[in-house]
Amino acid sequence: MDELKIEKYLERIHYSGEVETNLETLRKIHQLHPKYIPFENIDSYTGTVPSLEVNDIFKKLVIDSRGGYCYEQNLLLSEVLRYLGFNVKLQLGRVVWGRQEDSIAAQTHLLLIVDFEGKKYVVDCGFGTATLTTPILLDEEGQQQTPNGIFKISHKEETYTLWMWKEQWLPVYRFILEHVEHADLDISNWYLSTHPDSHFKNKLILSKVDENVRYTYTDRVLNIRSDNGAKESISIENEMQLYEILLNTFGLKENAIEALKSKADA
Repeated sequence: MDELKIEKYLERIHYSGEVETNLETLRKIHQLHPKYIPFENIDSYTGTVPSLEVNDIFKKLVIDSRGGYCYEQNLLLSEVLRYLGFNVKLQLGRVVWGRQEDSIAAQTHLLLIVDFEGKKYVVDCGFGTATLTTPILLDEEGQQQTPNGIFKISHKEETYTLWMWKEQWLPVYRFILEHVEHADLDISNWYLSTHPDSHFKNKLILSKVDENVRYTYTDRVLNIRSDNGAKESISIENEMQLYEILLNTFGLKENAIEALKSKADA
């Protein structure tokens, strides 16, 4: 990462104002990133294993205006934050969203831990439906208000669990603080992109969150959930409607549509 790439990244997420190594900058980046760089798994869905090389990720998500899933999103974010002077560590989590907290789960989700002024924060722009939009304190067990929902982190022995409030507390993922090598990500990335049972290989998943609304697409349905509690589900009946929401709802470009068409035409 260099100054020119940082400028292009900040332009991609519509960042304006001073950029300093402080919580204000961290919070601003964290809110803008998932607004302008959507979660999408078009590559794995169409049979391509996403590259985890930083230059490839930068080209895809920033230059080509595509989105990506957790490895791409949070690897890009980690490089940006490190360049800006933040202490960032990669962390793998076990996804339990939609299941019980203690469900058996592999370490397939990448999140970040940012250590700043003696406090550790969970930073994560890559979970899709429950993506955070601000850093939250790791060692604060009380509920934490974010721009898009209430979260909390519980701690039992060595295990941390992230929870989201949706009329009840729902577990998102759990993790143990431990060193992560890039090779660990390569293995998980390959599994999620190639295993016959992987939902990232079998389903197209799109997600985006702005100041007021979370948008999620899967199983031919676009779900729109406002922070005020309003919900709307729109059935996507054909490919033209799908291509329309790619452009107009998730802010992708024609190159994303062309990548998706490669599967439809196969």
